[in-house]
Amino acid sequence: MIFLISIFVSAGLISSLVALYGRYRVLPAFLTGPHTCQLEEGGCQALFRTPTAALLGVPNSALAVIYYPVLAAGLFFHQSLWALWGISSLAFLMTIYLAGTLLRDHLECRVCWLGHICNTVIWLILLIHLIP
Repeated sequence: MIFLISIFVSAGLISSLVALYGRYRVLPAFLTGPHTCQLEEGGCQALFRTPTAALLGVPNSALAVIYYPVLAAGLFFHQSLWALWGISSLAFLMTIYLAGTLLRDHLECRVCWLGHICNTVIWLILLIHLIP
């Protein structure tokens, strides 16, 4: 379980770092998707600058840059699976909302989807390990 979660934590951290970079700089189109990049001049950062990209007042990607190492530390130090699942549930709730927004607005964001997939898989793995 720890090895599998570690893979998704690593991938999620990379996606959040790329998304945070994309908030302030232009990302290459292959990281986001050609339709997203057409939103704004040089616009691969356009999606990362919307109000939805900062639901709690700080960039979602900045929260993820904190979340993934905290989750990894919790696993490393053998924290309660309930506590880790609780934290991952918050990330999963944001994933549901943000992924729904991407689908509703027909936006491509490969970086976003990688993070959402990681959040979902981590949440499911922890949930499966909690079920007796």
